[in-house]
Amino acid sequence: MSNNFIYCTMGANAKYCPEIKCRWNSYNTYRFVMWAWMMNEISVASAPVNMSHIAFYIHSVLYIFSAIFVGIPLVYSEICVSQYTNGNVISVWNFCPIFRGVGYGTVYLVILKLILLMVLSTWYLEYTFYSALDPPPWFTCDDYNNTKCMVKRVNVSIFQHCLEAQNLFGTDCGMKTASGYFFEKEIGNNNTKNKNCTHLWRAILASAISSAMLFIVLVKKEKFFKINVRVVASYLCIVLFLLFCVALSTSGTWYATKIGINWFDIHYNSCFYTSTQGILACGVGCGIIGYLSRDVPFRSPATMTAVTAPLFSTFITLMLALIIFSGIKTVSYYHGEEEKVLELGDSIYFNLFASVSEILGYFDGMAIWSFAWFSAVFICLLVNMSIVCLFLLEHLSSTWQAVKKYKYFSCFCLMFSIFVFTFPFYCSDLTVVLSDVTEIIQLTSAFFFSVATYWIYGFRKHNVDIMFMIGVKASYFWKITWLTNPIWMLVVIYMRCTKLLVKQHENSHFFELLSMNVNELMVYAFLGIYILIVLLGVLIQVKRFYCHDSLKNLFRPVRNWGPQDKILFRSRNIFVPEIMTREFLYRQVRIHGYSRKTEANENRRNYSNVMQDIMLPENTEWSALTSN
Repeated sequence: MSNNFIYCTMGANAKYCPEIKCRWNSYNTYRFVMWAWMMNEISVASAPVNMSHIAFYIHSVLYIFSAIFVGIPLVYSEICVSQYTNGNVISVWNFCPIFRGVGYGTVYLVILKLILLMVLSTWYLEYTFYSALDPPPWFTCDDYNNTKCMVKRVNVSIFQHCLEAQNLFGTDCGMKTASGYFFEKEIGNNNTKNKNCTHLWRAILASAISSAMLFIVLVKKEKFFKINVRVVASYLCIVLFLLFCVALSTSGTWYATKIGINWFDIHYNSCFYTSTQGILACGVGCGIIGYLSRDVPFRSPATMTAVTAPLFSTFITLMLALIIFSGIKTVSYYHGEEEKVLELGDSIYFNLFASVSEILGYFDGMAIWSFAWFSAVFICLLVNMSIVCLFLLEHLSSTWQAVKKYKYFSCFCLMFSIFVFTFPFYCSDLTVVLSDVTEIIQLTSAFFFSVATYWIYGFRKHNVDIMFMIGVKASYFWKITWLTNPIWMLVVIYMRCTKLLVKQHENSHFFELLSMNVNELMVYAFLGIYILIVLLGVLIQVKRFYCHDSLKNLFRPVRNWGPQDKILFRSRNIFVPEIMTREFLYRQVRIHGYSRKTEANENRRNYSNVMQDIMLPENTEWSALTSN
């Protein structure tokens, strides 16, 4: 076995690894990039707000449980398979050729996810800009010529009378907050029902700025991207620390006994959705983890990142949720611990923007905290988009040489295309379509990977590959989660398909002929395209193997599946996993008559005898049984 290749670690000279060059110059850089990918729209935006606005404690437990027992094992296996084969999103499926179409479906998923990230980052950039104004639009009613506009932090008495009227008469008193009005003006009121999706010049301008920033990141050298990842990590940690200190300094965090939601009103749907977010926050099912890990060499500590990065991402999510949860307690305490102190909107994005902006306004009445929150989320989404764009550019360059030859022009075409395709999705109800579709496809892709890896290929073979690659035997925890993972994923996919978010969005145009909303129809259309791509891939593989009279090999790895290095590939075929276990080494020592003695001379003599017995003659042929 080639020692030069085996001991090629991150940062080693490329001449010692002639076939596979290490992209990341250090293990810390690789770990930062993996962590940056897991700072996605779920972990930094959706999950913290969702947990804080419902029952925080039980939902945080569900989030951690799903991340540890479902998400992390999938991340671990995806890193191991990519590190083992050094394949791309298509060739990595050669261990189960019938699912090669899932790889093409993953590329389709990544394109949809990039559009979703562009829309969300545009909205967060708008809120970041308005947070820098003095005062922000949600701090005052001056911009809204409506007598029923209020700022709850200022008009405490008006809000209390409104609540009393609602409790006595059971009807809405008609009062809305300035944050609610601003949300309806910028995001919530842009929907197909009101047919005002054309007046979006602010969103288009913010999208153009985001696209320009992303283009600059892509055309620069990769070293510039690595620096950006570290800067984003540092900025997020600083924002997290400051907001956490401010949240703890507010009186409501310590003295409020009630909050604006019922702790025992834990709906089944919300609990299930939180569990789904714990899986999706790990970034599985998109092929990005494999793309980032494909050029990591053997015997490197990259698999440790599969545990540390998701756990750190989960910690960030819980801390962000705790900050907003503390803000909700402050709102409740500020208004005499009244029930239903949080304003409810008819869009699933109301809590992400309108509610959060209002809650952060209670932190000493300073807009700087709103700016810190929205800017941190925007920067994380921007880094996520840059990783997705790098993935798409590499995939396109491997397909068309012109993309690789004209790099700058290809980057410009990609960003301009995404910039144009996002125009229709600035309608809030159509953005919900992207949220539903990307989450369902991402879960389905992860399900196919888990079934193919753990059940068809076999978790035992997968364990042997890991032992050959890193010299570590998987524990019972990994084996149990691998075996049960497809079952959990199938249940999650079924429940997620039956609980679509578009059905909760009230503002959408209704087709009477089809008896469904326009956003629900688009969900079925996008999912149908994904299913068509996967089925076409299955049919192509069936025809290909049928022509070669080898249909039985549809579920077996192809001959060239495995390490790309020829020496490692041959070594894997004669590898015996028992040589990597401690029990086998101890057994060999006992066979040769080793026994412990108290006298030093006796120990020394026995040791020399054992070494002479174990050492092979010079003319002995090499094999896996006699090597380490």
